[in-house]
Amino acid sequence: MNQSSPVTELKLSRWMQQVLQIAKEGTDRGENPFGAGVFSPGGKALAIACNRVVSTNNVTAHAELNAIAEACHQLGKPDLQGYWLVATAEPCPMCMAAIATAGIRHVVFGAVQAVVTEAGYGSLGISGTDLASQFNREILLHGRIYGNECISFLLNNRKG
Repeated sequence: MNQSSPVTELKLSRWMQQVLQIAKEGTDRGENPFGAGVFSPGGKALAIACNRVVSTNNVTAHAELNAIAEACHQLGKPDLQGYWLVATAEPCPMCMAAIATAGIRHVVFGAVQAVVTEAGYGSLGISGTDLASQFNREILLHGRIYGNECISFLLNNRKG
């Protein structure tokens, strides 16, 4: 990581504000209330995306996967080592597997899986955090960043 530009809690909060804004724009278009972004340690947003499950009828169109796909496209390679993933909610197991495959080591999230479940968006019986502990790659999770705002957003946009 670039030592001249440390990733501080203030920087993480600013990143989350950007991601939350894109998630809100998605819900305004009828999407599920999730957003994610891929950022360089220096602060550059490589890709920020919302969930597009509803508009695409594609259960894999989660915000994290959309942001990872766009970031890889921007870089012209499927390797995101050194980048940070910021998500409004704890990534699900599918997204966490993609995060690990892309080589992302730092994952920042706002709302925990229990809130996602409470809002009606389900669970697969294992959280992304639990799954990450099973990988042979270390993934450092930074939870509850801008948490109250992310939790409120998710609960105010309950499913059904």
